[in-house]
This record gives sequence, C-alpha cells and structure tokens, in this order.
Amino acid sequence: MPRNINLPKARVYVRCDAWGGEKDMYQEAWLVSVRALRGRPFCFQVWVDEYSACYDKVKVDCIYWKMPKSDHERLLLTEVQMWECLSNDIELFHKAQLADVPMVVNLGEGDLATGNYWFTIDCLPEKQSLGYMDVGDADLLDEHKEMNVIRLSNGQIAIYPNNRLKWIPESLSTDESIKKRPPWQVASNNKWEQEWLEEPYELFGDSQWEY
Repeated sequence: MPRNINLPKARVYVRCDAWGGEKDMYQEAWLVSVRALRGRPFCFQVWVDEYSACYDKVKVDCIYWKMPKSDHERLLLTEVQMWECLSNDIELFHKAQLADVPMVVNLGEGDLATGNYWFTIDCLPEKQSLGYMDVGDADLLDEHKEMNVIRLSNGQIAIYPNNRLKWIPESLSTDESIKKRPPWQVASNNKWEQEWLEEPYELFGDSQWEY
C-alpha cells in the first residue's frame, strides 16, 4: 500500500514558517499529496505556482484552506492533528453521505472548534510480505482511528478521529442530538475475535462428521 496518496486539487495558503520563512507571511499554493510516516505528523506536499516548485514536508498546522484574518486564533500542530500516523500505509476516501457537513471538533480541555468535513485518511496495516513485521496499531480495533480532515472556520485544516467529532447535517440533526453523548464502548480485538470464533461452530450443528 502507498505511503503517498494524491489529494483533491485545492488552492491553499501555506504559512511561510513551514520552510523557514516568517510566521505572519502566507504563500499561495496548490495541494498535491500527503505522506505517512508512522509515529510522526502527516507530511503534505504543495506546488507553489510563483516558483513552479514543489515542497513536500509541510505540517498540517501551516496549511490554510482560506486566507486567515490577521487576528485569527492560530492552533498549534498538536491541536490540529490529535494523533500521529498509526502506519506508513494509508488510503484516502470521501464519506459522500457527509460531504461538506458542518462539524464541531472537540479539541480537548473544553475547547471546541467548528468547520466542515473534507475527506478522510485511513491508516492501514503494513504488508508483512515486504520483509518486515507490522508493529503498528492500524489493525488493532481499540487503537485504530480514521483521520478525518476538516476545514476549520479559522482557515486552518484539522485531522481528527470520529470520537472527537460531531457531524451536523442541518436537515437531520436536532439540538438534542448535537448535545447528546453516545454511550458507545471502544471496539476490542478480543471481543470481536471471540464472537467470530464462537459463531461458526453453530453453523455445522452436530460436530460428529468426517470426510
């Protein structure tokens, strides 16, 4: 599976400290791709038309989907990407049913941010056939997390798992559903495997059979 995936073509604004420039300066660019490095933040690649050049190691906190206001509250890297990459192998998909849906992001410690859904990056188990053992967490149900990419209202881009998000289709959500906390438990490999292994025996009925 790929470490690099193409991204939807979009105009973005890169804070120039991404490549050693001034923090208050922004460079227009085009979003190109993203690379996964397990245990680290995602590396985004942009193409800057002013120089006809690509830069492939931009952290998400330096990328803006719209030009920010001069007095905007700038979120740190740890605030816009809650979890590091769980694997070197990733794929991109789009939750079409929730396209551009308004969202509320739980940043932690009581802080909230608003935005709209864009697309999702999923971390996949690395291929052991390539000659190394998969020591990542992508195949552990209680550790795996989808990385939903959100266009925040302040102009930045955030990457958050499902359990920190509220998806709010205006025609379907209610004030009650927005405030309500789901009583869901974290999925567990042990529970899934136990149930999966128990059920097939029932399909065979009497186990006294032979070829």
